Amino acid sequence: MSIAGELNITLNTSDTHNTRCQISSSRPLQASHVFTGKTIDQTLTMIPLLFNICSKAQAVTAVRAIESAKQTPATPQIESTREALIALESLREQALRVAMDWPTFIKVAPESPLLSHIAMGISKIMKSLETSQSLKYLASSSKTLSSEAQGITKAQNLQWKTFSETISNGIFGSSTTTWLASDLDEWANQEQTQAASFIHWLSQKTWKNAGESTITELPAIDDSALLNVLLAEQHQFTSQPVWKNQCHELSWFTHQQHNKQNLIAKSKALKGNGIFSRMVARLVEIANLITVLDDFFIHHETLTAPKSSAKGLAYSHAARGRLSHYINVENNTVKKLLILAPTEWNFHPQGVTKDSLCNLQADNERDLRQQAELLIHAIDPCVGYTLNMVMN
Repeated sequence: MSIAGELNITLNTSDTHNTRCQISSSRPLQASHVFTGKTIDQTLTMIPLLFNICSKAQAVTAVRAIESAKQTPATPQIESTREALIALESLREQALRVAMDWPTFIKVAPESPLLSHIAMGISKIMKSLETSQSLKYLASSSKTLSSEAQGITKAQNLQWKTFSETISNGIFGSSTTTWLASDLDEWANQEQTQAASFIHWLSQKTWKNAGESTITELPAIDDSALLNVLLAEQHQFTSQPVWKNQCHELSWFTHQQHNKQNLIAKSKALKGNGIFSRMVARLVEIANLITVLDDFFIHHETLTAPKSSAKGLAYSHAARGRLSHYINVENNTVKKLLILAPTEWNFHPQGVTKDSLCNLQADNERDLRQQAELLIHAIDPCVGYTLNMVMN
């Protein structure tokens, strides 16, 4: 049922130091029309099936928007469970890129046990959180939400501890706490894991900092101002969003940069927002997500959900960046649903991806393709795309 579509990215270069980029999209940018006239339950059932990229984030954002429109907020416990689901989904997408894609660049086979552990382990943990109930409208009134009502069980606690220890050792070779306190360059030079070997390999490349962009992070926007633009421009805005005539980046990278880590500051090799910085930031993002989930499963902390002050508007910080939904509901019927995905900010025809790709420089087509693939998935770990190379 999914209609995810993909991005078509073309790099055109007359020589390897003069790259031009074009981006077009077959993503279903007006598919939200299909929900007009549907009931709330029908909408919440269809959304994760129709938009299977970051499906948990889509489902959470949709139910939050409905709760906002109906002025029936969920309890902090349920919102905390939803945040844990989004964090698990984000961890899966980021960790799979490291475990599945990074080994191919250093010409080694991905570690199948680690890949299986990431994919299957996260799926099992998600199921343990009773997602079918926590993602329902009026979940607060359900009598079947045992995990939300009673807290994290011992079984869930043990399940997460086992999973997090294995994934931390598989990627970092240590706990996330130890890794975050370490020296990045020393860690990479020791090459204890495939991720370390990849960072070491990348740090030796003359082009490691290629792909820097001058496109800035989306500034803080008043919820009412954003809603006014959404309602006025609707799909024109959601398909190619700009703010005050400027393109902006709204990715996991910009969100993650607000979490300052000593490890990033210690690395002499890091510079700007090009390839190397984004690769290291991906590792920090994984460590941060594991820390958040430790807080939830082990320390029994309540995770705080982002809140919108505008009726019918809701957010979630997905693996791709901040996802926004606006919904108008009358009685039990959806009258309008607008989805503003981070991919449309980041892959705007004049946005950060184009700017970054146009700043790549390589001595040959192979290096240029490597750089482009690294950047594309660094900006959006979930997006489907076709990369075309035109060498004149």
